[in-house]
Amino acid sequence: MKNSLKKAYKVLTKIGRKSPKPLAQVSNRTFSESSVASFSDLIDVKALIQQLSVEELCQTAEDYFAKLKNWDYHLAKPFSSADDAPELLTCFSQVLQGLQILPGMTVLDFGSGSCWTSRCLSQFGFHVIALDVSASALKIGQELYARQPIVGDKPEPQFLHFNGRKIDLSDNSVDRILCFDAFHHVPNPEYVLQELGRVLKKGGIAGFVEPGPNHSKFPQSQHEMRNFKVIENDIDIKEIWQQAERAGFTKIEVAVFNSLPFRISLDELEDFFRGQSVRERYLHTTLSYMENRRIFFLYKGEPTVSDSRQKAGLFADLSIKFEHTKVAEGSSLQASVTVTNTGCVVWLPTTAKVGAVNLGAHLLDDSGKQIDYDYFRQVLTPSEERAIQPQETLSFQMQVPSPTKGRYILEFDLVSEGVSWFSTNGSKTIRIEVEVV
Repeated sequence: MKNSLKKAYKVLTKIGRKSPKPLAQVSNRTFSESSVASFSDLIDVKALIQQLSVEELCQTAEDYFAKLKNWDYHLAKPFSSADDAPELLTCFSQVLQGLQILPGMTVLDFGSGSCWTSRCLSQFGFHVIALDVSASALKIGQELYARQPIVGDKPEPQFLHFNGRKIDLSDNSVDRILCFDAFHHVPNPEYVLQELGRVLKKGGIAGFVEPGPNHSKFPQSQHEMRNFKVIENDIDIKEIWQQAERAGFTKIEVAVFNSLPFRISLDELEDFFRGQSVRERYLHTTLSYMENRRIFFLYKGEPTVSDSRQKAGLFADLSIKFEHTKVAEGSSLQASVTVTNTGCVVWLPTTAKVGAVNLGAHLLDDSGKQIDYDYFRQVLTPSEERAIQPQETLSFQMQVPSPTKGRYILEFDLVSEGVSWFSTNGSKTIRIEVEVV
């Protein structure tokens, strides 16, 4: 075992010496020969977990944050370091896409630390619950929100202390869970997975950004465990999945990606698309990267939310007939409208903060030059507030206020408020020439 570990370290440190930014990274930590731990004195993370109680490890985390005299590094994350930022941002992008979060959803940020991920999630418009075992870390998070207030009308975050065992939330109370580089610090992973499965709604997703299966043996991990008594556990996907299944999760998916830059010459571009050699090099770097990184998703049933808070699936068939296209200034243009939801998602009513679907119109001059992009809105169900199902057809009358005297073009399109105009998906608009006298 010791010989195989020595060989592994030699490979990693050789890679590090050949590259300005070493390829061997775990949680943004780079390794060099000078930082390699003594192989005769490796800390066994499993033994450490047996030695320390959950309460002791929670206190260790609290002591670390409580003793910080300068919060700047944590308040600046993920931009504290130009070396770390690309990895952090790439991984956050990967997990964010995989979580399939929609505005208005409740997201539990498990192990939020100083809350940079929580702050980002809040800006998107999610109801964020920042959960951590360190009350001092959550205080830094509150300071982060105070110094960088959320832009726009977004839900306020909730800061929740975790005792390492019981999450103080009701069953089936959150839509999504994010765990960013925190699960490998957990000493009781199966128990925590039971709690995560309990609070996650049916159809929910839990996304994890973690290091690899040999994390505990790397020099930085050994340093952390030896000096700070923090758990730096290995991430065994198969073991986690066995535990997750017992916790009620129904499926696991692992992201295959590479956050390290892979650049080729212009001459090699043709080979990348049509040949093999460059592709093989890319595959090699991706495999090397993924030795030390795991992003995975646990599903509690299939995601069930499919509505107009997402751009995908927004399509409509629109018909508009005006009684007259020439009207006196100050009067309204009368029209009959028929609209069919030809997409695959439910259209939310106007009571929705984000994703409400309305009929809209752009005002153009007679040459097609834009005058007012948001000239007009029409509620689809004026007599009631309800969602519109896929393949449902609506017919109604509308009155469009006339602009000042002149010749114009009114371009009509459906819009999911705060999300997208349907035409950006390829849905056809209707243009009608009008004259105001």
